[in-house]
Amino acid sequence: MNNVVALKHYNKNMAVSGILSPEQQETSGVDRKITVHFVDAAQFDRRASRYLDVVSEQTSQFTNSRWGAQRTECAVVERDDEEIALAVVVMIAVPGTQRGLAILKWGPLWRAQGEAPDVTRLRDALSALTEEYVTRRGCFLSVQTHADPEFSDAQLAALESLGFEAGKSLPHPDRYLVDVSVTPEDLQASLDQKWRYNLKKALKNDLEIKFVEAEEGYTEFMQLYEQMLGRKQFRDTSAIYTLSDLMKSDEPGLRPVFVMVYADGRPTAGAVISVAGERAVYLYGATDERALRLKAGYAMHKWIADWLCGLPQVRWYDLGGNDGDKGLHQFKKGFCGKTGPIVPTPPSYQRSRSTLDDLLGRSIYMARDVKAATSSALHKAKALFSETTS
Repeated sequence: MNNVVALKHYNKNMAVSGILSPEQQETSGVDRKITVHFVDAAQFDRRASRYLDVVSEQTSQFTNSRWGAQRTECAVVERDDEEIALAVVVMIAVPGTQRGLAILKWGPLWRAQGEAPDVTRLRDALSALTEEYVTRRGCFLSVQTHADPEFSDAQLAALESLGFEAGKSLPHPDRYLVDVSVTPEDLQASLDQKWRYNLKKALKNDLEIKFVEAEEGYTEFMQLYEQMLGRKQFRDTSAIYTLSDLMKSDEPGLRPVFVMVYADGRPTAGAVISVAGERAVYLYGATDERALRLKAGYAMHKWIADWLCGLPQVRWYDLGGNDGDKGLHQFKKGFCGKTGPIVPTPPSYQRSRSTLDDLLGRSIYMARDVKAATSSALHKAKALFSETTS
């Protein structure tokens, strides 16, 4: 049975000391100088690569590509002149003003490698960012923290203690994490029985699985991905166009890796994996028409997980969500097995300084939602027209 992690709900007036150790509580009330300053993209990513909780969305390389450098702000939070957290914030400002929507997704980064987690860093970082974006600039600040089996509760408690209120939840919030802190043998034993059965069938198909480096890997994967889109008539709303920029990161540890699966010498499946910090993330996948019959996905993901089991800094293999697809849910649930948690992604949390700031921020959100819904409707209409005229 899967370890499904249920997040606790906190009263927003709850004292943050409730999530601190006794040692941390002794210093949490001491007046300390907490400041925010901004650095360039290269310096930010160099710093971010030293955090356990770093993910692509909290790098300038990704955010510049996704949103544009003019909207990306790279913040460093210091306490008594010591760095305690980092955050990439996307700013969608009202023209001619500093007001608007400030988005912090999957951040802030507050767990430095080689150091024990200190939730006072998280709380102080969120407090400083709130002061900068909400109090000083008058922005509508939206914070989306990562689904985390160990720290989600602490993150929500810190936000609610600072007056943030829960906003929208994702339509399908579950996130599937495979525990790769174990040996490959223990991981195999953890798998659901049906998953093990399908894996054995896959391994009989003489599949070749390997890393493919840099440009060659990108080219092979994108060819397979584009073939898949054409075959399945998907409406691609992903950020895959950022992949070529991610490959150019100055920090080797932040560059994605490509895993390809071959049958009869031709690619049948592929994956793009980000391996930074303690969370390896399955960013994108692609298959051809043979992959389902060959059960290539089973062989590929087990091969990736076995490799990750040998990397001491990696704790989780993050498979992402399920998009409401029951088959995808069963596949990922079976792979998580007995030890991998399924963690609900928390809703976005929001705070503004005034009614006007709140109205401006929500208006920008609404405009984005309308644009996305319109694009989706047009795609469905084109697909229907194509079917009826073919």
